Amino acid sequence: MNLGFGKCSLSVQAPVRAGIKSPADLAGKRIVTSFPNITKKFFQQFDTEDKQTSIKYVSGSVEAACGLGLADAVVDLVETGTTMRAAGLEVVAEVLRSEAVLISSKSCKHPEIVNLIKKRIQGYLTATSYMMIQYNVSRKLLPQAVAITPGKRAPTISALDDPEAVAVSSLVSNADSSAIMDRLEAVGATDILLFSITNSRM
Repeated sequence: MNLGFGKCSLSVQAPVRAGIKSPADLAGKRIVTSFPNITKKFFQQFDTEDKQTSIKYVSGSVEAACGLGLADAVVDLVETGTTMRAAGLEVVAEVLRSEAVLISSKSCKHPEIVNLIKKRIQGYLTATSYMMIQYNVSRKLLPQAVAITPGKRAPTISALDDPEAVAVSSLVSNADSSAIMDRLEAVGATDILLFSITNSRM
């Protein structure tokens, strides 16, 4: 299960001043990395019998290798790129993308515990991705409003003392919540409220 954090890319990086635009240009050169096996496999597609890329392993401060004259390029993780740019490097190519995931063994002795942990994580991830929106709207405008807030399955529609109006509750994407409020107001919804969700089970 993807956890949605720890996202980064394993990238080939070279000094900006070198002007290298393709990893093929680094074939036969010196590469320093903390991921020698993945790096070796990546550069095999560019190597020839008389031009073999040299892959050297280091355990930390990979980005300093080029500045120290120990490498022509490095293969390292890039998240924000701040460390890379500070070292005068730029991305030449992406080897792979990665993020934190939850993995369970097929032969796990306690599957019920694993399933419980998975449900709790899923509930939290859903809670951080969605918000609950509530608003009042006239029955004649309800189809337009529901089209804006369909929810994950369907919105909850409750009667009001006013027979001509209803209250609507629905999950909306956290990223789109402000725009959705604007759209609801534009179609005639009133008393629009937005609530954060602490946790959930869907």
